[in-house]
Amino acid sequence: MRKPTIILIIFFHLSLTYAQKNISGTILNAETKAPIAYAHLIIPSEKRGTTTDKKGNFEFTIFDKWVGKELKISCVGFEDKRIVLRRKKGLLIYMKPSLEFLNSVHITHKERQKRKRVNSFRGKKIIGLGNFSGGAYPSMFARYYPFLKKLGDENYVEEVTVGFFKEGKHDAKFRLRILSATADKMPGEDLVDPILVDVTYKQGKVKVSMPFNGVEVPKEGFFVVVEHLFIKENIVEETVHLQLNDSVQMRDIKQKRYAPIFKGVVEKIDESFSYYMSVNGWKKVGRLKMPRSNFKKNEVVAPAFKVKLIN
Repeated sequence: MRKPTIILIIFFHLSLTYAQKNISGTILNAETKAPIAYAHLIIPSEKRGTTTDKKGNFEFTIFDKWVGKELKISCVGFEDKRIVLRRKKGLLIYMKPSLEFLNSVHITHKERQKRKRVNSFRGKKIIGLGNFSGGAYPSMFARYYPFLKKLGDENYVEEVTVGFFKEGKHDAKFRLRILSATADKMPGEDLVDPILVDVTYKQGKVKVSMPFNGVEVPKEGFFVVVEHLFIKENIVEETVHLQLNDSVQMRDIKQKRYAPIFKGVVEKIDESFSYYMSVNGWKKVGRLKMPRSNFKKNEVVAPAFKVKLIN
């Protein structure tokens, strides 16, 4: 019997009463002055944000009441930057490279023979993982994988397969990241440079090979992370039927979301260690309010990645 499918996308509240203006600019490397591609700019207090394009440029619509709020800029390999939000076009924002990131990369040049595929989702309910922020700010999904002692004294990630939800396929770019895990199974530091992945609407999945012959897995385990990019190429317009209040009739509102919609599964909460990135950092997916009543109390959503480990 065919399993039911669900797209998990949380819509944000629309504001119609405040004046809007655009700000724009470029994020640059403070040392080389080179543009920084795919950096995230987020206003934490308003839970809104965007992503720079491949040339480090951004443009963002803000409300008057947001002026003076904190704007946080972050990107893998650079120290976070916080500035006061102001109305201006042509802003130049400089970020310092992170020395900690450069010291965390571990890869292997050796040929490995013993392999192990991780994850089987046969029989589980399939869902679509869209923007947890409802298209308001860039977010990420992370799934934990343990170090496999039975594989040997060393584990390396050789390949990651990312699936896409069939009802939301669209040409898009996203970033794949491999993070270390802390002792309490929380996402830690990047183990390798993020990998930019292109996907077309025809693809149901994409296999991503790690650099060289694999990324070394710490004894505490690791996380596979997919990162939504809020860039023009990923925009998908949707029409939402919205009841503004009791006295106003239903209206069709056009809103943006950002592709792709990743394939996910429903798991029991005690067997899942999956996280999403909020404006306040990593949060366990189990804490998210489920928008559908057919989720049971002990069920959570998780990305449906497949991983190939080698020794």
